[in-house]
Amino acid sequence: MSVSKQRWNAIVIGTGFGGSTTALKLAEAGMSVLVLERGRWVDRDESAWDTRAILLQPKYKSGTPYEADHLLKRTLVYPNETVGGNSIFYGAASFRLREADFERHSRFPGTSPRAAAFADWPISYADLSCYYDEAERLLGVVGVAGTDPTEPPRGAGYADSPPPFSSPARRVAEAARDLGLHPFPIPLAINFHDGNNRAKCIRCLTCDLYPCKIGAKNDLAVTILPQAIRLGAVVKDQTIATRLVRTQGRISGVECLDLRTGQTSTVSCDLVVVSAGAIGSARLLLASGLEHVKPNGPLVGRYLMRHCSGIMLGLFPSTTNPEQRFHKQVAIMDFYFGHPSGRGPAGPWGMIQGLQVPPREYILGGAPFPVGQIGYLTHAHHIYLICIAEDMPRFDSRVTLHPTERDPYGQPIAQVFHKYHRRDLQGRKALYREAARIMRRAGAWVRVHKPINSHSHAMGTCRFGVDPFTAVLDPWCRFFGISNLFVVDGSFMPTSGGVNPSLTIAANGLRVGEHIAREWTAIVDMGAR
Repeated sequence: MSVSKQRWNAIVIGTGFGGSTTALKLAEAGMSVLVLERGRWVDRDESAWDTRAILLQPKYKSGTPYEADHLLKRTLVYPNETVGGNSIFYGAASFRLREADFERHSRFPGTSPRAAAFADWPISYADLSCYYDEAERLLGVVGVAGTDPTEPPRGAGYADSPPPFSSPARRVAEAARDLGLHPFPIPLAINFHDGNNRAKCIRCLTCDLYPCKIGAKNDLAVTILPQAIRLGAVVKDQTIATRLVRTQGRISGVECLDLRTGQTSTVSCDLVVVSAGAIGSARLLLASGLEHVKPNGPLVGRYLMRHCSGIMLGLFPSTTNPEQRFHKQVAIMDFYFGHPSGRGPAGPWGMIQGLQVPPREYILGGAPFPVGQIGYLTHAHHIYLICIAEDMPRFDSRVTLHPTERDPYGQPIAQVFHKYHRRDLQGRKALYREAARIMRRAGAWVRVHKPINSHSHAMGTCRFGVDPFTAVLDPWCRFFGISNLFVVDGSFMPTSGGVNPSLTIAANGLRVGEHIAREWTAIVDMGAR
């Protein structure tokens, strides 16, 4: 039966961490679930590890850009689109938020509510802890419990341990320990071990930024989505959700565009879960007119966060990775809550972690002259660290619809406006300083820092809370005023914390999906009234 001719219990829009985990829980409960995805399944062939195909002339580039600031000017950004969302290209780092990340904004001395519009999380770490456990199991996260000095309580340990540090990671870890710090292995969603009927990681250099040719990176397309499909969920790729259809205060269906045929249709459903990413979900809700829903609609798209991140590059006198092995392995959390001595800036800073050195062709093509040329020639002597500082929510950091620009499908593109709080920049600067000390101790002759301007960690555009006048979603990520509409990607997060958000989004998707399944009758009956 055609998906447009069938009425579905639930339509999930997007196959990222929130959408996939929610779809899994609904499918486990026996519901008919349709998952819509703009992108297609990735090719697990030679192109997966081809720098030109993936990074320089990206084969999965979206046809729908968004407009954002880049290098002091407004420019169009074309994200990747695939089944599995950003998990296909991410570096697999899988961190939990700390307990204090769920607490009040009083953790940030010297910031005014007007400048940094904080909102409390309506749930605690304890409410999410068991779902973190489940997410780690489903994603096959490996790590070493008890080595992270700020690690929150765990209900279960990791199923497996990561491999030993490679040469670059070992050099960083030894330097950090010499400075009195506590480096530990990054929890990674990568299949490093045999015995699970999956390809084992070969520890190559094409993990971060690339799809995995052999499926050893535990992205959603090889872990959670296949489970949901076996339970009856239907994934319809290359299909754009263009508008949510609202009838008498509830969502009755989704207007779709099939990119293969060019045909449009409306698919009926009892409930909709939106998970198109913090920028994409806000754009869809605005294109559906939901900014007019009172009292929270005007907040759709507001409080965009993306972390205040930057790279510290160390240039060494000798080759840093002679074995050419995977090296995104070491994390340093000693400064997550600020400097241990109390040195400013006051309040949390964030984390430092290892980062894969990008391919030399990417450095050459992505940096201005002569930086790109120098980076290309010295590539074998590089080590990278990434500094991730918290990005405070601001009312004026937002996603809107462009007043004139349309994508090739006739849909308005998103405009993205973002500005860091002064305290964000202070936190990143402090992390730069500590990362430079580690590089110096490790033997780097030259240390250079560079801000990251991407929106790969976009969060906050539909934040959840207890008050519909200050939040878009209720504590179960249901849209205030529309009982059968949920949003489960990074949009829901009212604060960003200082760690990669993917595991938190996955854990919350499991939590919300379980809630929807448990309360299905009440939710659907409420929407029908």
